[in-house]
Amino acid sequence: MSTRSKISSIVSRVLIIAAAVAVVLKPAHAEEVQARKIGVGYKIGNGIGFAGGDVVLRLLPHVVFDLQASYASIDGMTGYGLAPTVQLQLKDVGHTPYLGVGIQYARLSDDDRGGYVTGFVANAGYEWRFASGVGVIVGGGIQDLGQVHVTKGIAASDGTAGGVRFNLEAGVRYFF
Repeated sequence: MSTRSKISSIVSRVLIIAAAVAVVLKPAHAEEVQARKIGVGYKIGNGIGFAGGDVVLRLLPHVVFDLQASYASIDGMTGYGLAPTVQLQLKDVGHTPYLGVGIQYARLSDDDRGGYVTGFVANAGYEWRFASGVGVIVGGGIQDLGQVHVTKGIAASDGTAGGVRFNLEAGVRYFF
């Protein structure tokens, strides 16, 4: 038997074994096939900053509770922001569109000024959830920051509303 025949025979056997293994094994799923209940991740937007994270609870079918917390920096002041939201999702498992509503809270200060503001946020978007547990969320909508409440110093914007503005949110999460 020539070297070429031996190689051909080995390649044929390897291909037959690979085909048999592929038929016997379950196919891999890229999309989530079982709902995972708890997630944590990196999240930006909702009017509270670009350096944040979120904790996600999927305790009811089609309903997601999302608590976002973020470091915020505006006009030389620093602080934190929170944006708890409730998302209604079309599909309980896998990739799905969603509608979300929630509130915003931010507290900022520097050496001379300080204050807080509350408001609401409403978004529509899409979440890709993969079998690996990774989820990616992208959405947009509106936000309306209410009155700025000054707690230190004097601010020209005290008592004025922040107004309705366009809002974006995006994040990467891991579900357990």
